[in-house]
Amino acid sequence: MAHLTRITLLLIALMVFLCSAMAATPSAASGSGPAAAAAASPVQAASSGSGQLVHSQDGPITLGEVVFTFVAGLMTIVINTVPMDAFVVKILETDAHSLQSADALLESELTLDVAQQLSAELDGRLRRCKAELRQSLVDNHSTYTAASNEAERAQESIAQLLHGVDELQAMFGDEETGIHARVIDAMEAEAQARRQVEENSAVLDGLRVLASVNSHLRGMDALVRDGWHLEAAVAVRAVERTVVSAHALDGSRIRSVLDDRIHLAAMNVKENVLRALWRLVSFDVAESRATITVAPLDIKQGQSSCSDLASLHAALSTLDAGKELERAFSDRFVRSFVAPLLSVPGIAHSGRHNTASGEEFALLLRRETDAATPAATICRLLEEALEFVNEKLVCSDSSSSAKSMLWADGCASGIATIVLDRCLLSCIPTTRKALAEFRDQVDVLVAFEDKLFSGLTTRDSAAEEEDRPIKAKADQIEDLFARRRCDQAISKVRKLAESSSFSVAAMDGHETWSVDLVQSLASASSSTDCQVAPALIEAASAELAERELVFPKCSVSAAIRGLVSTAYGLVNEGAQSLEDAAASHVAAMFAGAARCVFDVYRALFLTLHRAQLTKVPALGWQFFNDCMYAAHHAGILGALAARALSIPQNASLPAASIDGWTNTAQLYVAVGRSHVATIVRQETDELRRLSTGSGSKGGGIAFVSASSDAGKAQLGKVASQVRLSLTQLARAIRPPAVTPHVFYRTLGAYMDAVFGATVDAITSIGDIGVDDSQALSDHCRAVHSLVALFQLDASVLESYTAVLPLQSPQPEAASDQSHPPDDLLDSDADDYSGSDALVPPSASPEPARRSSPAAIKLANEYCTVANKLAQLADILVISRADIVARRRAGLLYDFSVDELVALVYSLFAATVDREHDIMVLESL
Repeated sequence: MAHLTRITLLLIALMVFLCSAMAATPSAASGSGPAAAAAASPVQAASSGSGQLVHSQDGPITLGEVVFTFVAGLMTIVINTVPMDAFVVKILETDAHSLQSADALLESELTLDVAQQLSAELDGRLRRCKAELRQSLVDNHSTYTAASNEAERAQESIAQLLHGVDELQAMFGDEETGIHARVIDAMEAEAQARRQVEENSAVLDGLRVLASVNSHLRGMDALVRDGWHLEAAVAVRAVERTVVSAHALDGSRIRSVLDDRIHLAAMNVKENVLRALWRLVSFDVAESRATITVAPLDIKQGQSSCSDLASLHAALSTLDAGKELERAFSDRFVRSFVAPLLSVPGIAHSGRHNTASGEEFALLLRRETDAATPAATICRLLEEALEFVNEKLVCSDSSSSAKSMLWADGCASGIATIVLDRCLLSCIPTTRKALAEFRDQVDVLVAFEDKLFSGLTTRDSAAEEEDRPIKAKADQIEDLFARRRCDQAISKVRKLAESSSFSVAAMDGHETWSVDLVQSLASASSSTDCQVAPALIEAASAELAERELVFPKCSVSAAIRGLVSTAYGLVNEGAQSLEDAAASHVAAMFAGAARCVFDVYRALFLTLHRAQLTKVPALGWQFFNDCMYAAHHAGILGALAARALSIPQNASLPAASIDGWTNTAQLYVAVGRSHVATIVRQETDELRRLSTGSGSKGGGIAFVSASSDAGKAQLGKVASQVRLSLTQLARAIRPPAVTPHVFYRTLGAYMDAVFGATVDAITSIGDIGVDDSQALSDHCRAVHSLVALFQLDASVLESYTAVLPLQSPQPEAASDQSHPPDDLLDSDADDYSGSDALVPPSASPEPARRSSPAAIKLANEYCTVANKLAQLADILVISRADIVARRRAGLLYDFSVDELVALVYSLFAATVDREHDIMVLESL
C-alpha cells in the first residue's frame, strides 16, 4: 500500500512539472541565433538536412521538440554518411566523361590524358565531399550539445519532484499505513477462521467414513481368517467401494494405508482359495505310481459351500482374479502331473480307488524298461485322467461353461506340446518302412489333440487351429524324417572323423564307377529295408553314358569309405522322397546334407589329427589319398544329384547346388595337396641336412678331405644315412600306397633334395686334390645309384597302364608335368628284375652298381638334378681336355659356364693351358 501511494504522488508531480514547463516563456525567445532562424516547423527543420536546431514560430522550444530535433539530426548523420564504396560508384555513374553503355566503353580509347582528367575529377569530388561531411558533423555536434543540456535540466527537475514526494509520504504515511494494516489483519483472520471450519468439517466426515470402514474391515478380517472365501471376497470388494467413494480421504495418508490393507486382504483371499483348491485336488508322481486325488473340503455350518470348484472360482471372480485360478490349476496339472508322467518310459493303468483322503486315479510306472509305452496307450491314459478330473471337480448342477472355470486357454496346447515331444519328435523313425508305420501313430496323436482341445477349450475353432502343435508337425512329417536322417548321418560322420584308428580299407583293384557301385554304396549306409531309388539308378546310367569314371587303386582309409557311403545314402534318400510330389524341398535338404557331411569330415579330421598326419608320413599320404577319393566322389555326386533330384545349378539351397559340390571337391584337392606339400618340404629339408653331413660329428671334413681316412668314413656314413632315409620314404609311398605317378613325382622331389645338396657341397670346395676328386666321384656315383628306387614291379605297373590315362587324381605339386606314358611303364617293367634293385648300404663309398636304363630314364624325367650329379661324377675324374670336348659336344648342358670354370679352378693347377681352356669354355 505504501508503494502505491508513492507512485501516485510521483505521477501527479510529473504532470504539474510538464504543464509548468510548457507554459513558461524564456527570456531568450527573440534575437539572433538559432531561435531567430525558426521559419519552418521542427519537422521541416529536421528534414531539411541542415543539421541545425531551430525553434517553432508558435512558441519556445519544448522538451519534445528538443528530443525530436536530436533524433532528426542523428538520422541526417546516418543518411549523409554513405559508405565509401557506394559513394564512389555513384560518382562514376554520374561522371560526365563516362560512356552510356558497355559496348561504347569497350570501343573507346583510353589515353593518359583521359585517365588524368578522370583522376583529377574524382579527387576534387572527394575533397568537396569531405568538407561537407566536416561541416555536417560540426552542426550536429552543436545540436547534440544543446539537447544534452536540456536533458540535464529536466533530470534535475525530476529529482526535485521525487524529493517532494518523499517528504509528502513522510508527512502523511503513518496514519494511512496504520489503518491499512489493521484492515489487512482483519481479513486474514477471517480467512483463517473459514479454513479452520472447513478443515473441521472434513475431519468429521473422514471420521465417519473411518468408522464405517473399520466396521467393514473387522468383518472382512474375520471372514478371511475363518475361511469364508466367497463372503470374504464380497467383503473386500465392499470395503474397496466404500473407500473409493469417500472423497474426504483422497490424497491422505489414511487412504494409502487403507488401500494397502485392502490389497493385503485380497491377496489373503486368493491364497486361501488356492490352498483350498490344492486340498480339493492333488497330483503326485512318485517312483512307481502317479496319482490324482480329489478330497472333499470341510463344510462349516452357515458357510457357503466351497467343496465345489464353482464356489472357489466365484470367490476369485469377485476379485477379478478368476483367470488366476484357471492358470494355477492348469499349470500345476501340466507341470506336476503330465510332464513327469511322460518322462517315464513305461506307463500302465491302475484304476480308480477310494482312500481315506478321497478318491484317487492311479497309474503304474516302469522306469527301467526297454519297451516304451505306445503313443496310443499314452493318449488313452491322459484322456482318462482328464475325464476323472472333470467328473470330480465340475459339479453336476454347474453350467455348460464349467470347463472355463478349471482349464486355462493354454492348457491344451501345453499338454499337446509334451505329448508331441514324447510320442512324435523323439520317435521319428530312420527308415522308410518304419516311417510308413509311424504315420498311423501320427494319426492317433492328431485325433487325441482334437479331443483335447474340444474338451479343455471354449474358443472358436479358427483360434484353436493356430495353437495345435501336433497337427502342425504332422503336416511336416516328411521334413522331420529328412532332418532326422540327416542328423543321424552327420553324427555318424562325426564319429568317423573323431576315430583315431586309421584303419585301411583294402582296394582289390581300381574302382570303376558303375550302377552296381552306386547301389552298393547307397545300400551300405541305409537300412536293410531301404532300396535304391529308381531315379538314382537312371541318373547313374545317364552319367555313365557320357563318361567313364575310374579311381586308381591306392591306399584309402575305412573312414573315408564310410563318408562316401553315407553321402550316397543321403542322395538316395532324396531320390526316394521325390515319390511325394510335395516333397521336392526335402530332396534338396538330403542333397545339401550329403555335401555337408564332406565338409564336416574334412574340418574335424584335419583339426583333430593334424599332428599325427604330419609326424607319420605314411598317414599323411593316406590322408592325401582320402582327399583325392573324397574329391572324386564329391564331383560325381554333384552331377548325380542334379540328375536324380532335378536340382538346378543355381538352387535356392546353396549346399545342394552343383557349384557347391564343385567347391567341396576343390577344397578336398587343395587340402590334400597342401598337406603332402608340407610333408615333402619337411622330408626334403631333412634329406639335405643328411646329404651334407650337417649336424654330425666330423661332417665338416667329409667333402673337404674326402681322400683321408676320416673323410672316407664320413662320406660312407653320409651315403649310408641318405640311402636308409630315402629307402624308407620310398617304401612308404610305393604303389599301391599311392598311384605310380604320385610315387614318381614325390620320389623325384626327394632325389632332387639329395642330389642338389651333394652337387652344391662339392662345387663349393675351392681346391680339390687328385685323391679327393676320385673319392668325391665315387661318392657321387654311390648317391646317384639311388635312382634304382624308381623301379617298380611289372605286376604293379601293369594294372595302372590302362587306367592312368583315363582317370587319376592330381599330385600334390608340379601339376604341369605329364603322366608317365604307357611305353615308359612297360619298358620299366621289362627291365626291372625284382628285389635286387637297391645297392646294400655300406660303411664306405664303393662303386655303385649300374642302374637299369628305365630307372635312369625315370630319374631324368622326374629329377632335375640327377643328370647333373652323374656329369659331376665324371667331371671330377676326367681331364680338362675332356671337359672342354664334352662341353663343345653339348653333353655338360646341366652346368653353366661359371660353374664349369669354378670346377676347373678347383680341380686343376694354375697353368697357361688352364687359362686357355677356361677362355675356350667361356667362348662356348
